[in-house]
Amino acid sequence: MDLHTVLRSRIAAAAVGVTVLGVTAALVPTVSTATVPTTSASPIVTWTDSAADFTAAPETAVPLTDQWYWASLGAPAAGGSITDHATIDADGLSVSAGEAVGIIRGLTKPVAPSGLGALVSGASATTTGATSFALAIQSTADSSDQTVVFAAGDGDAGLSGASTEWIDPATGTTESTSELATDLSDAGAQVVGYIVYVGLDASTGIPAPGPTDEPTAPTTESPAPTVAPTDPTVAPGGPLDLSAPLESTAQALAADASGSVSALRVDDTTTYFTPQPTAVTSVEDTRVSQSVSGFQVVGSGFAPAEGVQATITQGGETYAVAANASAADQDGDVVVVVALPEGVATAGAFTATLVGTSSGQTASAAATFIADPAGPAVAPVAVPVPGTASFTG
Repeated sequence: MDLHTVLRSRIAAAAVGVTVLGVTAALVPTVSTATVPTTSASPIVTWTDSAADFTAAPETAVPLTDQWYWASLGAPAAGGSITDHATIDADGLSVSAGEAVGIIRGLTKPVAPSGLGALVSGASATTTGATSFALAIQSTADSSDQTVVFAAGDGDAGLSGASTEWIDPATGTTESTSELATDLSDAGAQVVGYIVYVGLDASTGIPAPGPTDEPTAPTTESPAPTVAPTDPTVAPGGPLDLSAPLESTAQALAADASGSVSALRVDDTTTYFTPQPTAVTSVEDTRVSQSVSGFQVVGSGFAPAEGVQATITQGGETYAVAANASAADQDGDVVVVVALPEGVATAGAFTATLVGTSSGQTASAAATFIADPAGPAVAPVAVPVPGTASFTG
């Protein structure tokens, strides 16, 4: 894959709507956890459920870190709030027919071609209508050499695990994840972020590219600079260029299609675009003896499939709980069976606290340990007294 050629193709701009919403090298240097299985919650769960959680993508540079940026595909320089173009409610982030937005986020660490399979296998989305997912690709040698590739699988937003295919903007054809990894390796490129296009169906709306009317960059010598120096306040090589104008075909792709995204899992993070629930915990009064054999602490408002830990606080002391392995169900509900070491609980008030290990959702409830009743009274046993009985009569 020649990224320079890709960036000069009409299809890149037409599919994305604003340049390529391509990417950055100004990333947080932490370890990628792309191999986290999808059968349990990701290590990090967040809710992005208000306009304040999104930053409008500037026309010139977007440093992709662990923050969400947005742009209107129909009016990339319009500014304002994402809720001027989309709604955020119990159905997720949604657009009506005729609107389309792109939401953009960087990975905590770039993923090399060798890690692409694990990254894609663990990625999933919950979407409706015209919604597409794309990976932001960047050259390791030149941060301005950028493009995107669109998921074209049969799952939500085109994601279908390890079998996900990708639309190559250079050809308009699809290729497997392993073929894409080979292309990235050959091009010296890596994955640095991801984009969700709400209101655009890339799998059906992207035509094969026509010939470019821009000259190919010379390969024998470096071209003279054609842009002004980067603002010194922006990390060198890090910003995302969004300065190219919207092409007419982009508006056609974005129009007349509604769509939504309510959840997205990529790498070590799951983002929910629905209102963050309020965690709630309940526990009943419990006899002291039952604190050893086990009692239930019930919770709700946690992330689906995340682990939930419990603690018991009494008399200023907090005890880590020996509990059965507990995970919230798909509705975020959980029942934790708590068993304390013998002698820990005493009669009196206590507080049970549940904490989601991925989301940090926390809730507490107060109850009372009740003293066990004393055993039933036992009548004294008659003890025979030795001696000689005498009778009169």
